[in-house]
Parts: sequence; structure tokens; C-alpha cells
Amino acid sequence: MNKKKTYLPTYEGCIVCGQKETNPNTMNLRFEVTDEGVQVPFTPGKRQEGYKDVVHGGIICSLLDETIGWAIAVERKKIFVTGELNVRFVRSLPIGTPILVKGWSVEHKSRYSVGKGEIVDADGTVYAKGSGKYFFMPEQYAKEVTKYLTFREGDLDVLAEDQHPESQN
Repeated sequence: MNKKKTYLPTYEGCIVCGQKETNPNTMNLRFEVTDEGVQVPFTPGKRQEGYKDVVHGGIICSLLDETIGWAIAVERKKIFVTGELNVRFVRSLPIGTPILVKGWSVEHKSRYSVGKGEIVDADGTVYAKGSGKYFFMPEQYAKEVTKYLTFREGDLDVLAEDQHPESQN
């Protein structure tokens, strides 16, 4: 049985998930909800280069931050902002290497959540690991954020209870 994939909305100006018409520097990624959290495939190119033929560390941080933050948002059904992000660069990531960025929730407190993530290739080689503390955005601001997100058909609205995968079983 083929399970229909669930994706997350995007913000057209975002450096990670934006639209090329609005932000020509965007990576134009689309995050998928999984049983473990959130993931996104990506093949970094010259625009993501730091040193010659190596992905810039800031790009790696952005990928982990966005993926971990979305994973927590999906699980907690709230929008979050990053309070802290720690990244361990395991090895240099060569330009042109297809990778999968994965994020998942670890722990929840009353005001914040903790998540982890990693960047791996098809062989399971780990390039970076991250962990972070994410504070939930007050509901009135979160509702404002969702007004300017772009939702494609079937995208998950993390604030809408009836749209979560577990509520559709």
C-alpha cells in the first residue's frame, strides 16, 4: 500500500524553502513529514560553496535548523523559533553530494522543545549532526505566520488539529 507523502508549507522568501521568483538564492526545498520527524533531500551546488568544492558551514546549519524546527512543530502542533542550535561538523560535505537532512523531536518542556538532526548521504555517511532548543511562538504570532506561508494541496498546517497524520488514521 502506497502511503501518500505529507509535506510542509513554504515561505516564498526563505533562503531554505523559498521560491526562485522571489528569492533567487533560495535552495527551494520542500520538507516531508515522516514517521520519525521531518526530512528533505538536497544536492548542494556552487551557490552553497564555502571553500572550494565544499559546502559552507552556514548552509549546513541552516539545513539542520529548518529541519529540526519543522520536526518539533509537527509533533507539538505549534510554530517555533530557534533559541539555540549546536552543530557538530563530522566531515566536509563536497559540493554535488546528494544528501538527506533529517530532524526529530527529543524532549518537550512547557515553553520549549529540544530536537536533533543529521545530514547523511545514501551510504549512511554522516556529514553533520545538530541539536537545538526551540521556543514556541505565541499563538497570535503563529497564526500571522501561517497567513503568509504557501500551502500546496495536501500540505500540513501544523496548527490545524484535523490535518495531522495521526488524526487521519
